[in-house]
Order: sequence, then C-alpha cells, then structure tokens
Amino acid sequence: MGEIGFEGTITSGLGKGAVFLSIDYYKNSIREKLGFGPYPGTLNLEIGKGQQIQLRAMTSIRIESFKKNGKAYGGASCYKIKINGIDAAIIVPDLTEHEESMIEIVAPVNLKSELKVDDGDKVKIELVK
Repeated sequence: MGEIGFEGTITSGLGKGAVFLSIDYYKNSIREKLGFGPYPGTLNLEIGKGQQIQLRAMTSIRIESFKKNGKAYGGASCYKIKINGIDAAIIVPDLTEHEESMIEIVAPVNLKSELKVDDGDKVKIELVK
C-alpha cells in the first residue's frame, strides 16, 4: 500500500497538547516510536467523515498508558504522516475532549510557523504506511 492523502482545515485546539508533550514519558515514546522529538504543541485539523474512516482502517503505532506518582496517564494511537515534506504524526489520545472530526498532529517543529498557516487555512497531509 502506498500513501493516502487528505486535506484538513486548521483550527484552534484546547491548549492541552503542550502540557502532555512536555511530559518526559510522552516525549521519549514519540522519539522512540515515531523517530523525532516533538515540538511542545500540536496542530489541530478538522477532517471529514470519510477521512476518519480511512484513518481508523490503518494500523496505528501505540504509545501505552502509564502511571506516575499515583496518577494515571492515557495512551494514544499514532499514525505517521508527512505534511509539506515534514515528518510528523497524527496522535489520537485514548482520552480526549475533541470531537471525532478533530485530529492532532505532532511534529519536530511548530507547524503553523514552519508552514506559514493559520486557523481556517487548509493543508494536505499524506498518511505514510
């Protein structure tokens, strides 16, 4: 299977991505399993129903849940992507407050700055098998 591409619209997130991506366990797991150290924040995209189905049909890379100091932290399913040639990943937390139509993207750089985009802009991503 080759690459599957789709488009999404950039939207504001809840501001929680930066908090979770500053936790060493998540940073180290992303580096180990996805091949890059994550920028402490996510790019949020609204996607269509057909794209959600495509995504769920793909095999994910798991980041397992863990406990620290008696507190439980959820795991996540990840999907490698490229966005304008930049290696990145869609991260779908097991526990989230986002609507199903929203995906979060982690990358080694601040994607909004790197791509020179803002809320409401459309971007194309390629799911990499």
